[in-house]
Amino acid sequence: MEVRAIADSIARWALVALIALMPLFVIPASWATVIQSKLLLAAILVAIAIVFYCIARIAQGVFLIPRDAILYAALLLPVAYFVSAFVSGSAADSYASGLGLQDTVASITILCATLALAAILFAGGMRTVLFVFLAFLGGCSLVILFQAARLFAPLWLTLGGAVSGSASSIFGAWHDLGVLAALLIFFAIAFFDSPFLGRRISRIALPIIGLLSYVLTFVIALPDIWYGLAALLLLFALYAGYMTGHGDALSRRTSARQAVAAFIVGILSLIAGFAGHYVYTYLPQPLQITQTEVRPSWQGTFVVGEKVFVDNGSLFGTGPNTFQNAWGKWKPPGVNETVFWSTDFNQGVGFVPTSFVTAGVLGILAWLALLLSVIFHLVRFVRNHDQHDRSLHASLLGGILFLLGFHIVYTPTLAVSLILFFLLGLAVAITTLDRQHTFVLPLSFRSIGGLLSLVLVLLLGASVVLASALAVRAASSDIIIQKAAADYQATADVARALTSVQTALVMNPDNDRAHRAAVELGLLQLQKLISAGNNADAEALKETLSATIASGLSAVSIDSADYQNWLSLAGAYQNLANVGVEGAYENAIAAYEKAAAANPTNPLPLIGAGQVALAQGKVAASVDYLNAAILLKTNLAVAYFLRSQAEGQLNNFPSAIEDAKIAASLAREDPLAWYNLGVILYASGDYRAAAQALSQAVSLSNDYSNALFVLALAFNQQGDHARAIAAMQRVVELNPNNDTASSTLASLLAESSQNTNAR
Repeated sequence: MEVRAIADSIARWALVALIALMPLFVIPASWATVIQSKLLLAAILVAIAIVFYCIARIAQGVFLIPRDAILYAALLLPVAYFVSAFVSGSAADSYASGLGLQDTVASITILCATLALAAILFAGGMRTVLFVFLAFLGGCSLVILFQAARLFAPLWLTLGGAVSGSASSIFGAWHDLGVLAALLIFFAIAFFDSPFLGRRISRIALPIIGLLSYVLTFVIALPDIWYGLAALLLLFALYAGYMTGHGDALSRRTSARQAVAAFIVGILSLIAGFAGHYVYTYLPQPLQITQTEVRPSWQGTFVVGEKVFVDNGSLFGTGPNTFQNAWGKWKPPGVNETVFWSTDFNQGVGFVPTSFVTAGVLGILAWLALLLSVIFHLVRFVRNHDQHDRSLHASLLGGILFLLGFHIVYTPTLAVSLILFFLLGLAVAITTLDRQHTFVLPLSFRSIGGLLSLVLVLLLGASVVLASALAVRAASSDIIIQKAAADYQATADVARALTSVQTALVMNPDNDRAHRAAVELGLLQLQKLISAGNNADAEALKETLSATIASGLSAVSIDSADYQNWLSLAGAYQNLANVGVEGAYENAIAAYEKAAAANPTNPLPLIGAGQVALAQGKVAASVDYLNAAILLKTNLAVAYFLRSQAEGQLNNFPSAIEDAKIAASLAREDPLAWYNLGVILYASGDYRAAAQALSQAVSLSNDYSNALFVLALAFNQQGDHARAIAAMQRVVELNPNNDTASSTLASLLAESSQNTNAR
């Protein structure tokens, strides 16, 4: 009995700690993201809770399962995600993401385990549910207080760089903070003057937090949050108005006040959604915070989903956490004409629509089952008038509907999702008051049923622990990589950074991002060794070369569907081809073509192939690759820039000049584009036009030696010796030790002197 009580107590306190700390917990360092911090916290505490819960159940010999459809519908989600990952043959990132994304098997399992544990551990008593809910409100309130203070002291409250910039928060994304603030506004109104929480909390503490949250929502200034809050409050006003006809006199008066408050604030929120931007312009300067958020549209998400199910014929989706790959294959062509053409979106317009693409039919059916079970629970609650105090249950259901809506229209981070599943668990716990509302399964070796139940408990516990371990491993490995990048930026110590990357790979050998980082660092080492010339250590050069290529090959073997892995390998071979390593060019081209096949809507792999072909003198092949890149994106300056050089080498000057002009028009502030145009015009014999283009390059960068050099030659060809000499003198000033510049200046001076004497 004592073992069971202790184990249950540890499990409960682990879950309470998770709920209280999740909103505000961050690792105070610039190299760990807020989302990764919360994933680590959730994975560790959920694993602790499930282990001790299983110990308690085995010690008790009984397994109690609430009779609520929400619980069983939620358990379908990790099953659907696992089946999708297994059938699609997805890479390790589908099972656990080191970036903290929740569109993975591990994250979904942790979320559903949170729901199940909350439903089971806190069932049987309203006071227990109330205590846990107050712990949650306390953590959320601290977030609001911190963010309110940070509006006026953003440079002081960075927590070691964990939250940098004005539009950042300890809760998650800026949009996520708005969702949390709106949720707290609703809770402040839903519990206003409610004796259930106590007068000090319902009349003083929560209204203050609600008011601060309302101000913070104005600062965040996102219309969808205002509209969502307005819809929630107006629905709650209808419910509270309905409740004025039920219960005792005190309950009716409380419901009437709540209905009026919800209606007024709901209307104000609706107005703010339409006209809030006008008020925003009058806010003090520290409160005018701009934040850019970009994600695929509804149309773009469904276009990709249609391709997955119709053209690709995949009922199980592309696999969890593979939306980026699907986006690269099937994104709408018009996206390439925007500034977001190279953005690799890892989620669609909303979290649930993303599941349509990644988890397939099973994922959508699981989400639909969860939504229907919530609606059924809500209808049953409205019809049931037997509950003594309904305010907590009503508030939980309101918060659940609000967060579910944002999971459909928005892609929240882990903290928002965990709150949703926690509230779902508490909603189930409230309705599970006694054994009449539970299934009782004996755990023992004495019967087949008891043995099967024991195996079921152990299997569920092991699954959650495994998911948590995978999440901790993936997140820790990526955090080490990020720390290595930060250390390299600070010290430029390649060896130290490589040691950190190797540590990350020991922790998670399936981390393709770590292998890509090893490739980048290996190339830096190779450049350093090659620059040493004859003094280079041949053995060190060979070892570094082998290790760099091996890292690139490992990345593509881990996830060949990720075009970035192929680009990393291609970049390694391209660098080797540039220094004359035999076979490197062919391998680079092959890797670029694999990248193009993995992401056929992105012109970057084709640009890379065209560039390496041009550098190796394969001019015709380079033109072919660049033509294909321009077909994908007609306004890509670098493609026209490279093709102009290729056409120039083929002596096709009319086409080369046209491409160079297009490149310069697309990149008007880039001196290199104007220099390229000037050089091609000079080679074609149009010295006047060449001088104009080169003058533009020099005006953008007045110490551009190469442009000044060719400009001097162009002036000289036109007979303008004075300007030619002046331009070449500037080149010599910038490069006093350059013999070519000095000898050319001497020739220009001599030629000018001869011309003067001849006259």
